[in-house]
Amino acid sequence: MGGEAAGLLENNVQYYIRGVGAPVESLVDTHLALLGDSSFLLVQDPEENTYYTRVGSFQLNSKNELENHFGMKLVYVPAVNGVLPTNLETAAFKTLDFSDISSAAEQTSEIKFSCGLNAKVGDSVTRAVTVHDSSGTPRTLNYVFTRNADWASSSGSGQSWALTVQAPAGCTVNGAYSAGTPSNSSAAQPVIINFNDKGSPLSFNGEATAPNIHITCPEDATITSEMKLGTVGKSDGIMVIKSGSSRLKIQANGHSAGTFKSPQIDENGNIYASFNNGQRELVGRIIVGRFNNPNGLEMLDKGLYLPNNNVQKIGTHEYSVGSGLPIYHYLGDGAAGKVAVGALESSTIETIPQMAEMVQRVQQFNNMTTSFNSLSEVADLINSIK
Repeated sequence: MGGEAAGLLENNVQYYIRGVGAPVESLVDTHLALLGDSSFLLVQDPEENTYYTRVGSFQLNSKNELENHFGMKLVYVPAVNGVLPTNLETAAFKTLDFSDISSAAEQTSEIKFSCGLNAKVGDSVTRAVTVHDSSGTPRTLNYVFTRNADWASSSGSGQSWALTVQAPAGCTVNGAYSAGTPSNSSAAQPVIINFNDKGSPLSFNGEATAPNIHITCPEDATITSEMKLGTVGKSDGIMVIKSGSSRLKIQANGHSAGTFKSPQIDENGNIYASFNNGQRELVGRIIVGRFNNPNGLEMLDKGLYLPNNNVQKIGTHEYSVGSGLPIYHYLGDGAAGKVAVGALESSTIETIPQMAEMVQRVQQFNNMTTSFNSLSEVADLINSIK
């Protein structure tokens, strides 16, 4: 790709296109350096005109929109329920905007147990786990495992344990399997778990499968969860061990609602939003336009390009000298190439002003350090005089 477009001077950095360049680390997580030599990012101006560029100087603005240094927004394909469209010809193209993205609350639906129990007859092992009700409110449940007297019959012998679930005040644990709150623990109806002589579960209340748990919380919030205690005869869940302390682990899914925290982009152009509840969701994927003749693009200011179908007539024959129409690809797919995240192409940045600015900042830092050391020496002198 030949030629050179006029640039926009801003913050002592000159942005322009001179050709494909190597990625240079910029330390900005949303900067993008294209690695495909005929691929162009799509950007849109405030009037919703679409252009093509290799200048990937994108950052979040005050509205949480991802825009480049001259105010144009990145175009991408949104994911629907976490799934990307496979046909780009019919997919909706949008500009990247995180201002209305949030993470919905998810009710706990599964509580998974693993590792081993060990205690004397009559002793208990208690573990707490945080679950989330239907409104996304976190609740703490206490799972209490109490060792009963060992069982024995003509078919074998092993240990017997009782599981009770204690919910916070104001909540109740319902069902025929477990019940009770800290204020009314005597009403608990435990799950009786019998283990065989090898430590694997043999039955749950005489059944082959573990029961579910249903909890009713204030304001009609509920939790109905599958208690994955393990499989009868297998070591894929809860077990008893013959020595050492209990190594019981409990994990619950679900989470509270979350607000947008920061964007994340990977080398294939997949765009994720991270939230303050610890969740990360796929928002969409960056698309690029590829051209059969990128040298035929119409070159504008600010590193922008437009496609064209110009032809040149020689005698009675016409020859295409334009770029042709764009062929859209997801970034990272085949010939589209990947992207270096947190970097810019060396051909899109005037490095001399950047180097001058970097040297200036280093000098300022050294001056500050010298001043700080001088102040420290004065303070030490004053303290020695006292």
